[in-house]
Amino acid sequence: MSSTETKGLKTGALGIVGLSILGAAMMAPALGIYMNWGPMASLVGLATPLVFLAALVIALPTAISYSQISARMTSSGAVYAWSWRILSPKVGVWTGVIMGFYYIVAVILQPILFGMFFNDLLSLMGVKAPGLLTWGIGAAVIIAVGMYATYNGISISVKTALIFMAVEIVVVVALLGTILFTGASHGLGITFSPYNPANIQGGANGFWSAMVFGILSFAGFDVIQTAAEETKTPTKILPKATILVVVIVGLFWAVGSWIFTISEPLTKVQDLMKSGFTPATAIAKDYWGAGKILVDFTSMTALGGALIACAIGASRVLYAQGRQGTLPASWGKVHPTKQVPTQALHVVWGCTILGTAIVTIWLGDANSAFVWWAGSIAFFALLTYFFVHMSSMVYFWRMKQFNWLLHGFVPVLGMALVLYLIKSTFFTALWGLSWRGGKSIVVFGMIPCIATLVFVLLPTKKLKAAMAAPAPEAVEA
Repeated sequence: MSSTETKGLKTGALGIVGLSILGAAMMAPALGIYMNWGPMASLVGLATPLVFLAALVIALPTAISYSQISARMTSSGAVYAWSWRILSPKVGVWTGVIMGFYYIVAVILQPILFGMFFNDLLSLMGVKAPGLLTWGIGAAVIIAVGMYATYNGISISVKTALIFMAVEIVVVVALLGTILFTGASHGLGITFSPYNPANIQGGANGFWSAMVFGILSFAGFDVIQTAAEETKTPTKILPKATILVVVIVGLFWAVGSWIFTISEPLTKVQDLMKSGFTPATAIAKDYWGAGKILVDFTSMTALGGALIACAIGASRVLYAQGRQGTLPASWGKVHPTKQVPTQALHVVWGCTILGTAIVTIWLGDANSAFVWWAGSIAFFALLTYFFVHMSSMVYFWRMKQFNWLLHGFVPVLGMALVLYLIKSTFFTALWGLSWRGGKSIVVFGMIPCIATLVFVLLPTKKLKAAMAAPAPEAVEA
């Protein structure tokens, strides 16, 4: 085999700025407000800032555990490699498959949302009754852009994501500033009542149903970890970038959702959600008039950045497993000049096209498809986070560097929160809904969990050989 065929990912391509851009682009600050705030408001009323704050509190222990391990050990396989090396090969294989589903679902969400905003944009431009056909055109356009960026190297991918994210941040900050400057003239006026727990509507079931969107908002900050092998001094930079992104973006959402909540009467927001429209456009219309078109435009750019970041993470997770031999070996090969995992990207984009089309056609509209996939990603993300905490705790205990706060209390708290969220949001809230609206999400999440468990407990000859081989590659401090 030639040296070009064995060449790995492009090392040293990213610094802390590039990593932070990747993580922030994945989380898409504007979209946390534009897209997730509306469903939250329909479930809990005024108290959406409390959902975002609770989600930040829940995300922080996970971010801390990520930062603790990545300060000692980094790999493009991230949790897959850690759980293999620290816990056991079987746990690593199982976690790797769940991570693959997690990141691929994250990619699927982006074109669905892009198509929705594309339809909104067409409506503003005077096109009558845009539907699934125009939605599909929009989804196809952004997939094509994402494919071009990701197949052409990590540097081009991050630069493209930066351009998209810069545009979204400027516009959403300007809109939030306008609402405050006018004293929220079309809504409740300046009031801090959304931060009052007494204003939570829908009770505990409504709060935990809304928390699905809170988890969705934070899901993906860990994409930073999958770029470890393409980062300068990863054990120094990754921990800082992880905490930085989670805290800054999380606080932005807690403030931005408060401003959006006071911007319009709650009944108007809930009516818009029932009719299938995104409330952000209506808010922008009231405060900016014709300038509302900027919301749709920047939502689309934000989704472009998120799509690229998600696809990078998904392909690197599959690449690490293909390189190890636990998934098809072809997924672990890279392009000789672009230094990207081309075969893994083929899988990611193929699943994205199929997942986007099948669920949207089945449910009949893009909004329902978004909610369905949002529930799915939250399930896979939480399972992944559970093994981050467990790996952190066991690793530092074995290394005799155990800190009772960082490696004891934080991981235990994180695992307890994960288990409680899975019970409350999936096996209670979602399971209590209809088949199409909730139960099917839980079943879809359980299928790969059970199938992969059987796969690792009754391994094939090839899998046995892969698990007996040296552990997945990692850089240790």
